[in-house]
Amino acid sequence: MGLTSNQQQLIKAVAENNMQLAKKCAIACTVEDTTQKNAWFCEKYKQILESSGGNMIELPYDLKSILCVEDISNSFKDDRYYLSDREKSVFENIVRMKKVNERLMEMGIPYLNSALLYGESGTGKTTFGRYVAYKMGLPFCYLNFSSLVDSHMGSTSKNISKAFNYVISNPCVFMLDEIDCISIRRSDSSDGGASGEMARVTITLMQEFDKLTNDIVVIGATNRMDRIDEALLRRFSLKHEVKPLEREEKKELVYKFLDDVGMDFPAKEIMPLIERNKNQSMLLNELVRLISKRIYAEAE
Repeated sequence: MGLTSNQQQLIKAVAENNMQLAKKCAIACTVEDTTQKNAWFCEKYKQILESSGGNMIELPYDLKSILCVEDISNSFKDDRYYLSDREKSVFENIVRMKKVNERLMEMGIPYLNSALLYGESGTGKTTFGRYVAYKMGLPFCYLNFSSLVDSHMGSTSKNISKAFNYVISNPCVFMLDEIDCISIRRSDSSDGGASGEMARVTITLMQEFDKLTNDIVVIGATNRMDRIDEALLRRFSLKHEVKPLEREEKKELVYKFLDDVGMDFPAKEIMPLIERNKNQSMLLNELVRLISKRIYAEAE
């Protein structure tokens, strides 16, 4: 039996060190093999390949150190994601505005489909952005301002412009994380120097915002909304505080996650996790450790 087209492409991709294409071809190979003999193997490795978070979209060379763009259509686990009623209303607003953006443009009504999520760390702001991208069938484009400033202080404005130019011509959900690292209040930067440079970067950021059209989806995230320049805040059509989950919400999150992975634990093991972990990031980390402990014990 000769090589299939997917197998040929897989070999070619590995030889050329194109791991993004290789991964897609490997997944396609597991799907095309319908023999019962390989069913377990194909299903196991298809799930691993789809969940390993490596579906990165190839970017031009000058953008690789600035942006991360990911196709999450297969890697995002919708069945284990918990969406509170508070964030559900934000999601519904984003979807509604996306659906009517063309009509608004025809009517000459500008509206940037942008939401600023603020709140303490670990409450799931970035994961919410990934959820929006998954549900809308769009790539997830991620820009973390803290790393951008650390690596490119001298040319930050130019790199911001590059990132926005990419987004304008490539429909996606554009996630601006840790935006407070770059958009300081200009009234706080009268001393010049580094603060003055950040003020100029803030102006560049607002100018790039003004170029965006109704069909772009932008989600900003910050732990310190009090530091962000007021003029940039006005450019976000919606501002929403993401709060830590309540006790019953954390309970729903845990049992939804466990149900999706096919595991069950007694309440005496689950409830202490829920009680002592303040936010969902800490809770999920400890839950995964609990699951790992079970897997290890069963393998012994």
